[in-house]
This record gives sequence, structure tokens and C-alpha cells, in this order.
Amino acid sequence: MNPSARKGSILLERLPEEAILYDKASDRVHCLGKGALAVWEKADGTMTIGELAESTGQEPATVSGAVEAMEKAGLMEPGSYGPDSPSRRTALGKMAVAAGAALVMTIVAPPPAAHASSAPPPPRPDPIWPPRAHPEPPIGRVPPK
Repeated sequence: MNPSARKGSILLERLPEEAILYDKASDRVHCLGKGALAVWEKADGTMTIGELAESTGQEPATVSGAVEAMEKAGLMEPGSYGPDSPSRRTALGKMAVAAGAALVMTIVAPPPAAHASSAPPPPRPDPIWPPRAHPEPPIGRVPPK
């Protein structure tokens, strides 16, 4: 099976050394390094891992690891990259050496309604408020009667 990237509900923002992808369907934010971004952009279901590696100038093990990470993050079409791919085992073994840094990082973004709230934040408890009705005397002094 040839890898195919999900692009329908994903917004892309390019940065100098990486790209940020926001998945509107799952409210998740993904950060892709340059190598993973190149693979994601070219993965249209027509190329094998080897062809993707050749077209992006990367090692097949690196491309396979990037596709696997993006599949786990939900950035690939379901079932477009199966566990029977021949370079998958090789990629797992070489992933740490070939990648050098994280290929894909994912966080969950708060829903848009959380940012649009006009209600003020809840008050913080103040440790000295309210004042004590009967303050305690300093240590060593007897309160007057």
C-alpha cells in the first residue's frame, strides 16, 4: 500500500525549520520537521516508500519512520500504510539513528469556544483575605483583656 496523507481538514502554517498542522476534525496540533513535511506533502497514494525517499532525498528508513509517526498522529489516510510494508521493521530499528530529532510532535488544542469566552476568569483565593475577625497575638505576648 502506498502512503496517502490526509489534507482535507488540516490547516498548514510553514515556519523556517518546521511546519505546524492543525487538524480541525480532532482539534490536534502537529509539528512536523522539514523531512516529515516533505514526505507528508508528497504522499498522495501514488508513490511507494522507496519512491518517496528518492523524491525527498531521504533514506527509506527515515521516510518509513515519518510515515508511521504521521499515521499514528492521524495525518495519513486510514489503512494507506500497512504493517506488512517491507521497510517497516528496518525503520523501527534505525529510527533513532536516522532521525536525529523528533519527526512529528502532537498536542491537543483547546476547543475554539474556550478562547472565545467573554466571562472573566474565576477569582483566585487570596491567602490574607478575608481578614481574621480575631487576629492572633504575636508569639510571646498576651492579648489585652
